[in-house]
Amino acid sequence: MTDAIDGLVIQRRGPALVLTMTNPGRKNAFYPEMRSRIAEAIAGAASDAAVRAVVLTGAEGHFCSGADLRRVSDADNGPLAVRERLKSVHRLLELIVGGAKPTIAAVEGDAFGAGMSMAAAADVVIAARGARFGASFAKIGLLPDMGLLYTLPLRVGLPKARRLMMTARTIAAEEAAAIGLVDELTVEGGALERALAVAAEFEASAPLSLAAIKAAMAQGLVGIDDVARFELNTVPGLANTEDHLAARKAFLEKSQAVFVGR
Repeated sequence: MTDAIDGLVIQRRGPALVLTMTNPGRKNAFYPEMRSRIAEAIAGAASDAAVRAVVLTGAEGHFCSGADLRRVSDADNGPLAVRERLKSVHRLLELIVGGAKPTIAAVEGDAFGAGMSMAAAADVVIAARGARFGASFAKIGLLPDMGLLYTLPLRVGLPKARRLMMTARTIAAEEAAAIGLVDELTVEGGALERALAVAAEFEASAPLSLAAIKAAMAQGLVGIDDVARFELNTVPGLANTEDHLAARKAFLEKSQAVFVGR
């Protein structure tokens, strides 16, 4: 594996940009420099036409065990410092949820705290059997952050989300899949390869269409009026893109369209 810079290894694997969190001996616990690097990489992927999806994963058999509390000093815990840190967390959340490219979490081992939040924010969650999830915030006297109060109820429903967050209970990958937190299970050690296969599936879809779908989901459209307004604001532009024209031509010719993101 390529050497990590600020706790992140960035690699191109076919149409996927793979971001591997690495914090040796700490189950890839999260810290500010790592968070900033992930945000920069996802933001950069938006303008790279060759990148069709972003895969988030972790090194050494784990996804992410949450915040690295060893790196948080008393000075870092003042109200103003915490607010600034949360702003950085929210920037990353917005990029995962509402960024232009689909995001896939490839989870092995532990996904606790911020690790679970990051996985829940992804468009697709692939987990190996043996993976574990835990919204452990209440065990350290904090509130679930990185959008988990929003993303977890969307995935599993409000009653299950409430209980998972209030009890901070650890659940196995099989239970996570049964309740909707995980989209697909795979063999241990196979999460990344399956995520790469899913990333390749997105090549059959127009990038601008995917970006529009993500934008709609990120806005949390709550009624038919919201949906209709979004369609009116979005579809006319998409109908005049190179990709749509290419798809129409391919349909008539019974061929496969090649999308370029324009």
